[in-house]
Amino acid sequence: MLASDVKRVIRGTGSYDNIKYGNTVSITGDGGHAWGYYGPAYKKLAPLLMTYLPYAGALQNLEASKSTLTAEQYQVRKKQIEYAYIKSYYETRLKDLELDVFLKILQEKFGTNIIFLCHEPVNEFCHRRVLADFIELKTGIYIPELKIITSDEETYKKPLSYKRELRKIMKRG
Repeated sequence: MLASDVKRVIRGTGSYDNIKYGNTVSITGDGGHAWGYYGPAYKKLAPLLMTYLPYAGALQNLEASKSTLTAEQYQVRKKQIEYAYIKSYYETRLKDLELDVFLKILQEKFGTNIIFLCHEPVNEFCHRRVLADFIELKTGIYIPELKIITSDEETYKKPLSYKRELRKIMKRG
C-alpha cells in the first residue's frame, strides 16, 4: 500500500458538529441519524454492541461513584475502561482489517478525500480516533482531526491519541 493511497482516500476525521462540508462518511451504528446526519455511512467501522455496551455501563458506574473517588482514582479507572474498549474495538473491527482491501472498498463506495464522522467532541474518547491511530500505526500516515464549517475554512484540531494503547494491544494480539 502506498502512502499516497491513504492520503488520497482518507482526508481525516471529525465530529458531526465540526464538519459541515466535504466527502463525509458516518462510522456510527445508526449512521449519524441521532445527530441529524443523513449522509453516507460505513457501519462496518462502528463499534459492535459487545464493545459499546460494557463501555457505556462501566462509564455510567464510574460517573455514579465519582464523588467517592479521588481525581487520580477516577482518571485511572477511566483509562482502564477506555483500554478495554480499545481492545474490544481492535479485536472486533481492526485486527483483521486488510488496509489495501479496505482502501479499495472505501474508494469504490465513497470516492476519495473521505472524512470519517461520529459524534464525540475532539477532546473526548472516540473510536474514530482509535481508527485513525490504527491506520497511522500500520502505514505511517497521520490522519488529521478536522473542523470544516464553511466550504473555504479548514482547520486542524489536536485530537487525543490512542497509539500507545493500540501498540500494546497489537503486540499481544
